[in-house]
Amino acid sequence: MVERTAVRALEALTDVVVGVAGAADGPDAGLGAAAGALMRAVRASAALLVHGGADGLDVRAIGPWSPPNTGAAASRVLVGELPLIDQMQAGSTDVTTSARLSGPATWRADPGRRAALEDWGVDQIVALPLQTGEDIVAVLLGRRGDDFRPSDLRVLAHLRPAMTALAGRLLRPDLLPEPDKVVLRLTSRESTILSLLAHGHTAVRIAHLAGCSPRTVHHHLANIYAKLGVRDRLSAVNRARELGLVPPELAPAAGGPR
Repeated sequence: MVERTAVRALEALTDVVVGVAGAADGPDAGLGAAAGALMRAVRASAALLVHGGADGLDVRAIGPWSPPNTGAAASRVLVGELPLIDQMQAGSTDVTTSARLSGPATWRADPGRRAALEDWGVDQIVALPLQTGEDIVAVLLGRRGDDFRPSDLRVLAHLRPAMTALAGRLLRPDLLPEPDKVVLRLTSRESTILSLLAHGHTAVRIAHLAGCSPRTVHHHLANIYAKLGVRDRLSAVNRARELGLVPPELAPAAGGPR
């Protein structure tokens, strides 16, 4: 088994090197060639380059495929934990999948899985970390149906040092195309405050219900408004309703929180 994994990894590494060497000038072509090799190595149907920090991630489709939902919004707002991303931001370089990290049943009900299906047409995701810490860089490979096998993870783990070195050479933000999607994250506390806002509560009442000060509520609201791209509570709740972050029947009161 170990020998077969090593052979697969060597074949994939050769595919990466040959592909990058034959690619046109520019980081986009080189990354695309490398992503194609990774996709073939583990039978993935999608590859994404992800980088960013705690508040948001830039996501680019790379390799020989096209996202199915080309008319989707340019941003996606997710609430709470993103286990694959959180693990990398905690410093882990483990190659693992969403289903393994969360548990298959939890992953099946995860909003992140639904978002992946809608945006990229996949419901199984494996992360290949290239840079960990507060700001991460990773390649996410996806497919629909069965989760990636343990042997797939071992192959990708063998390839991680080479891909990390390649990313260090090719990842020049000024030369990369615009991201296909920006993923913004609301913390659990921000989600709670947004829900209370949608119920029409004032900042003082929200502070009482959330167990914090009105000043803290206003700080969270400023973050929420920025992430949703709005300037007031009415727009925030309407936008949250459009994104499915609050129930559609909730209607905000006009004016700002007091």
